[in-house]
Amino acid sequence: MIWEIDDAPKAVEGLDENGRPDPAYAAALGLRTAPFGRRVLATVLELALALLLALPGMLVLVPIALDAVSGALDLDALFARDDLVWLIVGVSVSQALITAYTIVQLVLHGRKGVTFGKGLVGIRSINVRTLERPGFWRGAVVRYLLIGATFLVPIIGPVLVIAFSPLMDSERRGRGWLDLAAATWFVDVRAGLNPYDVKRMRIARKQFRTALHEEVAPLPSLATPTELHAPAEYVPTARFSGGVLGAHRTTGSGPTGAAPAAAAPGGPLTAAPAPAPVPASAVVPTPAPTASPGAPGAAPVPATGMVTGTPFTPRADAAPVPPAVPPAPAEPAAPVEPGPASASAPPMPPVAEAAAAPAAAAISPVRAVLVLDSGERIEVRATTLIGRAPSPAAGEGAVQLARIDDETRSVSKTHLAIQIARRGAMAVDRASTNGSALVRDGVETMLLPGHPVELRTGDIVNFGDRSLRVEQL
Repeated sequence: MIWEIDDAPKAVEGLDENGRPDPAYAAALGLRTAPFGRRVLATVLELALALLLALPGMLVLVPIALDAVSGALDLDALFARDDLVWLIVGVSVSQALITAYTIVQLVLHGRKGVTFGKGLVGIRSINVRTLERPGFWRGAVVRYLLIGATFLVPIIGPVLVIAFSPLMDSERRGRGWLDLAAATWFVDVRAGLNPYDVKRMRIARKQFRTALHEEVAPLPSLATPTELHAPAEYVPTARFSGGVLGAHRTTGSGPTGAAPAAAAPGGPLTAAPAPAPVPASAVVPTPAPTASPGAPGAAPVPATGMVTGTPFTPRADAAPVPPAVPPAPAEPAAPVEPGPASASAPPMPPVAEAAAAPAAAAISPVRAVLVLDSGERIEVRATTLIGRAPSPAAGEGAVQLARIDDETRSVSKTHLAIQIARRGAMAVDRASTNGSALVRDGVETMLLPGHPVELRTGDIVNFGDRSLRVEQL
């Protein structure tokens, strides 16, 4: 077995031509700069907690330090105190708490971009180039060492570096001198995208890379009304690659048998002019059928007529129509003499032939063959639902269910549908969480939820972290 190691450098998205982070890219993903007021509040909360943990040691060391400064410190009297052991315990506990608090802050900031104060106010720290965690050494250790160095110049250093330097950012992203040195950026996870939500971040990056097709306005219905004043309401019955089959449903009232409405180009539907009255000589009456003797009292069927249209008059500038070729006379069929069994058997009604059709269509042929990234094959014979726990919608009819094992739960319960079309198959995203994409000739196109896309042999459909390939149509 040969193992291939991809040692190529990882491509970093969101950098401009000079290799600097592009603020427009981060804004397109949905990342928002943390407000300055909340950043100050997070710092104040962290300092307050640190002072609270250091309080036992400060109660012991501050009086001793004041005596040492004033020259009134007596070491013999200090070591002769009865409570010296408790003083040492208080200082040791305070130092241990401060050390543990600092280590926890460093680890959380480097790996999760969050600290005690940032977690309370809803902001996170990320690397400004990769938009991922800032890192332990540069993003956390270097930053905290610089913060400690600012206190070497009391009051002025912390105020200038921590408070005022973020206000001088030319990109207006609130990045101060500490952020420039640590390559960090504070973002607001309440009003914007949380960069540590891996699933949402992956979807945002994919949507930015993929050019979505503009949804065109729906075309007017081609259904023919059956009444004069009825609106052309469209009722879909089936969808195929060549168009949509539909039935017209009337909602208004009008005279039965009136002329259908005609749609003027670019305008509303208008009623077509009524046809000219048909002369009585054009009506060819047909004899009324006689009632069967086995049904006494049956009402007689009224006579019906066949209306012939007016003769067609060609235009003056129309091309001459070639004469119609008379059809060849049909050869008379040979008479078939009924046998003794067929003469006595009653004729088979046409309903029996229609009832045999569903039985023949129960075993549908294979319309498409799909190969999953795990090597499993799916033979598509009807509408196939793919997901972790697929289930058909109400009124969807008979479907195939293809259950996908996905430990990362990137695949929705009913993620993707493969529908049968007249000339192949169609892929439809079922409003999944992570979305679906069609890869054809190296170009990836996102699937809009509910919009079918025709599949071709060799296409790859990505759904969540899984994928399938169209092997045969």
